[in-house]
Amino acid sequence: MVQTPANNMMQTDCDSAKPPAGLLSTEPAGRREIRHAAVSVVISLLVFAAALPYARTQLVQIPAFIPIYVSVLVVCDLITAVLLFGQFSVVRTPALLLLASGYLFTAFATVEYLSIFPGLLSATGLFGAGPQTSSAMYMFWHTGFPLAVIGYALLKGKAFKPCWPQRLMRDRPPIAIAVAALGVLALVAGFGIFATQGHAYIPTFLNGNRTTDIGRMFLFGVWALSLLALVAVWKTKPHTVLDVWLLVVMCVWLFDIALAALFNTGRYDLGWYVGRIYGLLAASFLLIGLLVEDIKQYQRLFQLSVKLGEANKVLANLARHDGLTGLANRRYFDEYLAEQIAIANRFHRPLALILCDVDHFKGFNDHYGHQAGDACLKHIARVLKSCSQRPADLVARYGGEEFAFILPDTGLQAAAHMAKEILSEVSRLGIAHAHSSTGSCVSVSCGVSELVPPMKAPQLIAAADELLYQAKGLGRNQVVSAWANI
Repeated sequence: MVQTPANNMMQTDCDSAKPPAGLLSTEPAGRREIRHAAVSVVISLLVFAAALPYARTQLVQIPAFIPIYVSVLVVCDLITAVLLFGQFSVVRTPALLLLASGYLFTAFATVEYLSIFPGLLSATGLFGAGPQTSSAMYMFWHTGFPLAVIGYALLKGKAFKPCWPQRLMRDRPPIAIAVAALGVLALVAGFGIFATQGHAYIPTFLNGNRTTDIGRMFLFGVWALSLLALVAVWKTKPHTVLDVWLLVVMCVWLFDIALAALFNTGRYDLGWYVGRIYGLLAASFLLIGLLVEDIKQYQRLFQLSVKLGEANKVLANLARHDGLTGLANRRYFDEYLAEQIAIANRFHRPLALILCDVDHFKGFNDHYGHQAGDACLKHIARVLKSCSQRPADLVARYGGEEFAFILPDTGLQAAAHMAKEILSEVSRLGIAHAHSSTGSCVSVSCGVSELVPPMKAPQLIAAADELLYQAKGLGRNQVVSAWANI
């Protein structure tokens, strides 16, 4: 077969694709996860060893135990299946789809087990169940899940094959999940029909409430299959966090079958009750792990959101401020001026604009160098910033050696007074300027204009710029202010 470039590209993409990090199904198991899992198995083993000598002790029959046990089991397995299907929609591997289907299978099988268990919903169970129907469903239930786990172990690390049904499921996870759910439902329903309508063909697993020899033989086969599932997961290294907790689940699952079916006498003895409790633990371990992982993911997302918020603030600040002087840049100046003009026109408030220009700055740069020129601009920017007394005032670097001062709620006279204060403060800096026509130190010239409705920003800036030009023509180091002509 000749590979086309498109096929090669597809193969390269598949080979180079890496599973998303941070998921239970992809995160490598660390020492902490292994330690927690080992502690859980040891505790379960100790409880099993303590209960084993008394497994055949007959206890009081509690009718409410099975409904409570099954209800909790169904809820746990359904939630686990939903969370695993959610991870499959991200990872999109056949192994995870099969494992999620296995948990969905246990949920559906448990519901059917509840409906046909004798003495709960009816004396013999619903749908015409026979005396061995619930036992057959128990065997089916405890066989299906280990098979799903074995399938997960065999498929782990393998991608979908390029055939179109698998490609469709890979590219459309919701369809894959829907097909898997329908398949599981059909499988459980089909066996339920066989177990109820064909109960005459089912061997005698229970005689009353006691397990028969043939029942123990089948149960041992189920237990051996679960042990095989445990070994299969153990051999699929390296282990993910999901694998570690799945190993715990299968260990507890083995204790469950051993106590509730192999080493006891039958229903309602101590082994039967404790084994059912083990079943709840087995259903809970992976669910707890998934929920803890979701909490960690939420924490990571929250921390990432905080960091992104801080980064956005920094970027917004960089986008609005001049890198040299730290003052507002031209973009921010234009936005703010338009905003303040709109407010002034709407509420009939005064607004003034000061344009400042460093006198003979080109000569300063040529004589002292650009580094000295940058230092000079920084000093003047600090002076302008110190003259800004109100939060609404904005000082901006308008361009090159030119600065702008937006003064909301300020009339022409007050703005001219501030411009003279700027000239005085710049003079106090005493920055030497040997090539200045205004003296031996750096000076600035200012033009001050006031908003006259219906002025727009370009007209207000043009008026201030014209007045600044006049100040330069009058000898520099001066302030010129006047009503602007529209």
